Amino acid sequence: MKYCQADYRCRSNSWDIPGHPLRIGFVVSLLSFVLYMITLAPGVIWGDSAKFALEVNNLHLGYHADSHPLFIVLGKMFSLLPLEPAYSLNLLSAVCASIAVFLVYLIIIEITNSKISAVAGALALCVSHAFWLHAVIAEVYDLNAAFIASVIFFVLKWRKDINNYTPLYIAAFLCGLGLTNHRIIIFDIIGAAIFVLVTEPKIIRRVKVILSILASLLTGSLLLIYIMVRDILLNPVTLVADKFTAEGYKMAVMKYSPKILEETGLYLSYLFYQFPLIGFVLGFTGLIAIFKNDRKLALLFSLLIGINALFFFKFGPSLGTSKFTFYISAYMVFSLLIGYGFFSMKEALAGRGYPVKQTIMLTIILLFLVPVLGYSFAPSISKSLKIDLLHARTISYRDNDEFFLDPNKKNYYGAERFALEVFNEAGPDSIIFADYTPYTVLKYFQEVKGLRKDLMIVLPGSKKRAKDGTVKFNIMKDIVLESYGSKYIYLADIQDETYYRLSTLKIDYDFVPGGILFRIVKKQGLKPFAN
Repeated sequence: MKYCQADYRCRSNSWDIPGHPLRIGFVVSLLSFVLYMITLAPGVIWGDSAKFALEVNNLHLGYHADSHPLFIVLGKMFSLLPLEPAYSLNLLSAVCASIAVFLVYLIIIEITNSKISAVAGALALCVSHAFWLHAVIAEVYDLNAAFIASVIFFVLKWRKDINNYTPLYIAAFLCGLGLTNHRIIIFDIIGAAIFVLVTEPKIIRRVKVILSILASLLTGSLLLIYIMVRDILLNPVTLVADKFTAEGYKMAVMKYSPKILEETGLYLSYLFYQFPLIGFVLGFTGLIAIFKNDRKLALLFSLLIGINALFFFKFGPSLGTSKFTFYISAYMVFSLLIGYGFFSMKEALAGRGYPVKQTIMLTIILLFLVPVLGYSFAPSISKSLKIDLLHARTISYRDNDEFFLDPNKKNYYGAERFALEVFNEAGPDSIIFADYTPYTVLKYFQEVKGLRKDLMIVLPGSKKRAKDGTVKFNIMKDIVLESYGSKYIYLADIQDETYYRLSTLKIDYDFVPGGILFRIVKKQGLKPFAN
């Protein structure tokens, strides 16, 4: 049975929540914000989160794929709050995630005219694993999801009146603004553009409209354009292109992954963990229903999910456990399908005389409780079964099962504890080699918090320009040879021998654990280490 009108919106014939749609949406968004505040990380977190805090502190704005200038600018604004700098960035993520939840609610209202269905879809996104995890730490992916949701909303507004192009101009501007946060939105721009062309093929002949859309896109991208123009004056165009497309990942993207079936299985596993049991079923129910009722809308959602998924399939296993983060925008679209599937279920129940109100309220409760309880118990289950689901490297004061499987980061001080212990253990004017994950945390406490500025903290893979102009990447051994005997030299970790270039040091040196650090000490028979 079809419930949709010609203008694609659905007409509900069963029970719904009383009250103004916007007020209900604001309440849902506020409740999501409260959840994120309760589970918000209290301070700095490993890796990117610490890096963002450093970049906000220095207002470092780059154009390459690992730079997110809009997030840094917004972070600078939030850093003016009388809060711990890292905490203020975590707060920014919570705000962005709550806005995304509100926009998902509005989109489902737009396509179903059902407030309870909108609540279901928004709630499903709110408590989905990756989205929740990135709402309580400093990260850019939920802000990206908010931009994509806003683009979907305005494209659907345009579809109601295809002769009014103002919503398309707004959507294009938001696409451009989203590019200044993360280049990953390019895939969604492609999907939205195809949908617009399928909906109104004649638009391609409207030169003024196309130029206005491009102008809106460029206007939204002005921050990114400014940064690129600023830097292109100092760098070759090829270098700019390499950085914009993520340098080393460029070639990986061009190669087809032979593990397409494995990647598909992993993708579905990630998806199930985001929306366990009832959410997973409702999402595919919504996909089937939307294909029956509105093929063009189904095309839009399929493109937004499919292009994102297929692109990152081609990265293969090189992205490791971080791959699920790139799917967050697709999870957001899947939550729209959950809302549509919930609506279809509700209407089907009403048509057959079932107790609609009681059933849908139970479904709403399960949509919330199943993920929340599941994430709480997942770390214990993983440990009891002795299954390494994550294959993540071990770091002091980070239980990988707890950290990655449960989004709740309330009272997590592991990164801070690590940094303070390192600073307490390291001798005066020491050198510490640390890979990216602990390096950013140590630099945060050194540069932002002003602790142990006497220490030299070095990335083993960093580069150094010699006097003859050549660039050296393996500078670790050089620093050890230059400084050994006059300074204490430590390694933050010895797990990844390749990253820390341990093969170049193993012949002459031992790595002696002395608490949380490993001190580099010459082997017996060689010149002793100075005290």
